Amino acid sequence: MTTHRTATPPRPRGDDGGAHAVGASTARCPLASHVFEMAMEPVDVHVAQARRTTATVLKHWSLPETPAEDARLVVSELVSNAIIHGSGDVRLRLRLRHDEHELRIRVTDDSTAPARRRRASAAGLGGRGLHLVACLSLRWGVADGGRTTYAVIPTLTEAPPCRRTTQSSTEPTC
Repeated sequence: MTTHRTATPPRPRGDDGGAHAVGASTARCPLASHVFEMAMEPVDVHVAQARRTTATVLKHWSLPETPAEDARLVVSELVSNAIIHGSGDVRLRLRLRHDEHELRIRVTDDSTAPARRRRASAAGLGGRGLHLVACLSLRWGVADGGRTTYAVIPTLTEAPPCRRTTQSSTEPTC
């Protein structure tokens, strides 16, 4: 598993890509954008490790407990989906935007098959992950030709418990 931690100055709205210097300062600044990235082999044990690492990073960034809990669950679901349904190494990227009061979570693998919500059967164990992601996120979706699944978590604790999704679905909302 490879881990990179970076902290970058704010970028223009909508710019979520680009290279980041490894080992940049992690000093806290209320208007800064903090970024954390890690890559892992597609092995089940890395789901728990990604969740624990996310918890540590978000605690370091002083994210309130409620959005941090939501983010841990979203990371678990997205990394798990990438390992089960994707191909190649899995990359996790967290970006905290203080100025926009949101945490952006991106999970990327090499598969071009986009993540999609499925209807879970009552007896089935699967099919609920993206529904949970949709309930905990302000928005979620896919990018990079299906290789990346992303979710945006509000960082203000007064956010509503159930949010809108960017995916159309016949399933009831939360």
